[in-house]
Amino acid sequence: MKVNLQDNRVAKAAMTTLAGAVLAACGGGSSNPTNDLPAGITPVSATAYPATTVGAGDTAATQDLLTGGIGKTGLGLATAPTYANPASPTAAELRRNALYSNYRGILDGSANGGYGTLYGPNVTTAGTVTASEGLIPGREYVAVLDDGSGRKKTVIAVQVPDTFNQAKPCVVLGASSGSRGVYGAIGTAGEWGLKHGCAVALTDAGKGVGLYDMMDDTVHKIDGTRATRTAAGALSFFAASITDTARLAYNALFPNRLALKQVHSQMNPEKDWGNDTLAAGRYALFVLNDRYGTAANPVPFTRENTIVIAGSASNGGAASLRAAEQDTTGLIDGVVASEPVAEMPTASGYGIQLGGAAVSGYGKTLADYTTYGNIYQPCAALAAGAAMAEASIFNYITLTGMTARATARCDGLAAKGLVSG
Repeated sequence: MKVNLQDNRVAKAAMTTLAGAVLAACGGGSSNPTNDLPAGITPVSATAYPATTVGAGDTAATQDLLTGGIGKTGLGLATAPTYANPASPTAAELRRNALYSNYRGILDGSANGGYGTLYGPNVTTAGTVTASEGLIPGREYVAVLDDGSGRKKTVIAVQVPDTFNQAKPCVVLGASSGSRGVYGAIGTAGEWGLKHGCAVALTDAGKGVGLYDMMDDTVHKIDGTRATRTAAGALSFFAASITDTARLAYNALFPNRLALKQVHSQMNPEKDWGNDTLAAGRYALFVLNDRYGTAANPVPFTRENTIVIAGSASNGGAASLRAAEQDTTGLIDGVVASEPVAEMPTASGYGIQLGGAAVSGYGKTLADYTTYGNIYQPCAALAAGAAMAEASIFNYITLTGMTARATARCDGLAAKGLVSG
């Protein structure tokens, strides 16, 4: 894919110039603009990751934006980097390993899969394979977006590479795919954006693990480290909405239970995917202006003169599409959505036909689709039309005990009148 950033910048610059000329002709004008922090966003940290050579990546000083300091070679290894103290990893170690796992979770890290030749940190934007480890130094600005409840805590990480070109500003919005954390789009949108000298605005879109331990009242902090809910304070990523009295009573009945943010927060993060992605873009412009603005020109970067592309895969692709649909200010210039989860959470305004016949039962949320799949797929897998070769890696139904369980599911559904035949 080739994106012509220059043509879009010229068009945006022309529109900005025209708007200024109209205001001047009308005698209009206003005081100098100010770089205001977007509503709901609280900055957490700003860290330089200056590494240009491969290292252990166990400290911020030995890390970069893309690979966590381990480079193309480290990302290509089947084994993740180790922790000095596995029982208590540091924030820097956790960031490094999060970059490693999220990159490999989306891209094939094997040579036979094309890593290092068709794609990877060492492959240039022109497709040239180099001997470089592909480290990209720069700064990373982490913030959280909240709705005033103190519970939403969507994480945003804006990465500004040292190669960012102020004369040709661009921002890539990378919402996480699947249920991944803030670095979920690092191997897709992140790598493309950083290599092209763009700022990259990553967001978990309200997802991520956010594991809360009911037994000892410990949480994940925004930086990935663990602490008690009290010690974590405002930096707590997620804790169940429960009093200590209720928690202790629950533990007595159901010990050793965990709560996960995306499942148990009662926030329904899916509904906010689009707005969370837009918020990441607004924060990226704030970060760029805060870093490069001057007293004479405090807001050098705006939606009018900065190219903004929303791009990701799967759930992140859905977030990108929703962001474009909900963008009422003209922030986003283009969308690149790979295999987006594009279910429509309503049945109004459109229809679906299959083989000329109208289809019913559509217009459900992702949670509903998943629930229906969990209920019916074991039974559907037994249908003759779904038969697979024994050797297929997707043929789980032939595993020991699976056929019997699937048959039991079919029998149970039939007894309830939910399937026939």
